[in-house]
Amino acid sequence: MRDLTATEFRRQAIKLDRAERRLALMRLSGKVKVVDADRRMLRLVIATSSSGAEVLSPWVRWQEPAAGGMRVHSQPAIGEQMALVSSSGSVGEISIAVPATYDQDHASPSNSSDTAVLEREAARLELGPQGFLLKGPVKIEGPVTIEGDVLTHNDRNVGHDHKHTEVLRGGDLTGPPEG
Repeated sequence: MRDLTATEFRRQAIKLDRAERRLALMRLSGKVKVVDADRRMLRLVIATSSSGAEVLSPWVRWQEPAAGGMRVHSQPAIGEQMALVSSSGSVGEISIAVPATYDQDHASPSNSSDTAVLEREAARLELGPQGFLLKGPVKIEGPVTIEGDVLTHNDRNVGHDHKHTEVLRGGDLTGPPEG
């Protein structure tokens, strides 16, 4: 005759083991190994096997910062740290790669506590107490409206009230704007 208590303990131990495994698989850290931009999917290195081989996630979508009224596209970089989120605890097609945090391979673009920074390669946008700052190559297309009391370029007033030096009458060229 079977010991019903022992059988029930074994059954509960198996259930607990399965639940712990699913909890452990709900969020895995990894680094981007390969990106398929056309399909908007990627694979992460989520572990290393006992032989030292990389264990890759399945192809999964990556999460964007905004995808509604405001849309942001930022393709993850190879080597970028991300987290593979699987709300059911089963890694698969419904898992999604979400941005994680900075690390030694991809450092924070700023340590400022009062300035938001958006950086992509040589382009950088800063939004802080001093206003809006663009660095790197900048291209603006379409109608542009600039409003304000002062408009400067290289510390020279080029606003509506600027004056030129060496003004001559007729078709001659003038000097640069006054400082």
